[in-house]
Order: sequence, then structure tokens, then C-alpha cells
Amino acid sequence: MQKFINNDFSDIRYFEDSVIVSDWIDLSKYRLMTDEEILKHETPKPTKFHTEWNGTEWIDIRTEEEQLQYKRSQYPTLTRYQFLRCLLENGYKSEAIETQILTIEDEFTRELTLLGFKEATNFVRTDDSILTMRYILGLSDEKVDEMWVSALKQ
Repeated sequence: MQKFINNDFSDIRYFEDSVIVSDWIDLSKYRLMTDEEILKHETPKPTKFHTEWNGTEWIDIRTEEEQLQYKRSQYPTLTRYQFLRCLLENGYKSEAIETQILTIEDEFTRELTLLGFKEATNFVRTDDSILTMRYILGLSDEKVDEMWVSALKQ
């Protein structure tokens, strides 16, 4: 198979080996593709985040933290029941959590977190109130991720 690319990279043409290419395209406007160009062109990107080519494969250039943030943003929401049950199964009673929330010094943060905890019908992993509750309960992000995944199975 002969693979040609337009000099401005706008078009790629494939020809059987038996074809006389100059009968089909203007060779002053096309050139034979290199093996690396063929590999790059024919290797699918695993995800939309794989944007850089290193010569043999597409790579995801995001930092580990950026990848984790994206992963967490994709977690499904939890219903109130799933959220509260998960907390209870991990040893956190609602009353104790409310007591901890009430110790937050900043009034706005305290009220917003309390509102989120007491009134929300759905919980989003990346919501500020979840991040605040994680902090006041002394949980790591990894532990919250583990609990979230467990709650989704309820």
C-alpha cells in the first residue's frame, strides 16, 4: 500500500502498490508518507485527552492531579439516601456531622455546608460542601472516592 500526504497536510491518499500514483494525483502537491506519519495517522487516540504524539503513541499530557480532578468530576451524583447510608456505614452519624459543620468558623462556609448537608437531594463529588465535609471529617480524597464508589453500589 502506498500512502501519500498533501504537502499542506490537508489530504491523505492510499493507493494499491500496483497503481501508478502519478496517474491519479499531482506528485508536486503530494509526497510519500513516512513510517512515523503513517503510524501517527493510523493509531487512534485512546481518549480526547491524548493530544500529544511522542513518536510511537498518543500521550495524555495532563498531570496526575488534573486526571484525578477530571475523574472525580465524572462520578455520578449520589441520592440523599446513598450519601447518608454511606456515611453511616463508615461510622459517621448525621448528628455528629452536623456538630462538626457547626464548628466551622467562617459563617458563610458554615451555613452553605450545613445547607448542602441538610437540604440537598443529590450530592456531587466535586461540590464545595463535599470538599468542606471531607476536611472537617479528616478524610483523604482517596477515602472519599472509595466511599463514593461504594455508595453507588447501593
